[in-house]
Amino acid sequence: MSESQPPATGLFETATDQEAIEKAVAAAAPVAAERADLAMVSTLDTGLREPMYALLSSLADNKYVLGRRYAEWCTGAPMLESAVAAAAMAQDELGHARSFYPLLRGFPSARDIVQMEEKGWQQRPTNAMSCLDRSFSNWSEFLATNLLVDTAFTTLLSAALNSPYEPLRQRAGKIVQEEAGHWVHGAGWARRAPAHLSAALAAVWDDAFTWFGQADDPVLVPLAQAGILSDTPDGLRRKLRARLEPLLDEAELGEPLFTRDLPWSRWDPTARRLSRAHLS
Repeated sequence: MSESQPPATGLFETATDQEAIEKAVAAAAPVAAERADLAMVSTLDTGLREPMYALLSSLADNKYVLGRRYAEWCTGAPMLESAVAAAAMAQDELGHARSFYPLLRGFPSARDIVQMEEKGWQQRPTNAMSCLDRSFSNWSEFLATNLLVDTAFTTLLSAALNSPYEPLRQRAGKIVQEEAGHWVHGAGWARRAPAHLSAALAAVWDDAFTWFGQADDPVLVPLAQAGILSDTPDGLRRKLRARLEPLLDEAELGEPLFTRDLPWSRWDPTARRLSRAHLS
């Protein structure tokens, strides 16, 4: 490729081999199975399309940014086994994001968004949790996010294992299986070094527990009422707590966290994230 010839697409602008670029662009485009998934949008009741789009978009953005945050620690983890785990978990999360983003193409709301294979895609703003806005400053922050944020996403996807919306159900089944290893990693470290986790857990707690929305959430409530999800926001919060409580109580980390009030005044139900807290 000559110096004057620009790369085919922004995502692959670091490539220099034209054949490699074409293969990468083709890999980012919808495959036959994904095109079938796009057609499934028409099977949704019209009143459920916006809530489903909002949920899939939030899952995609959060999984993408979480994968990038995990990847930043592939060479910075305190032990070789955890560096390997960080790399594997990053690959999982980015793969999950890659499976969700193409689904958005089938929704009317996606007409004006930047697609994965377009220039500038990686620099676009996302609606990931505010606790993922910055890189982890230490290993404890990695672990707290592993335990709370990652598990919150898995809790929601577990409520879609029997969903009548096939594209969500298929992805939920695969992701929940893969996430079992993420839980084992985080739980193992919590038992090994609980004293270092208290502040880090508190820093991401609110993000994880508010992400399901309030009792009247305009996204999850309609989906639960339609049977697309098997639980409501409050029910999902209870399930997340039930998953975490035995582990955190064993590590003597649970009591101050489980009794704290959630900062609903900072919750944005459209972006599905908390605004950043103002420091006094």
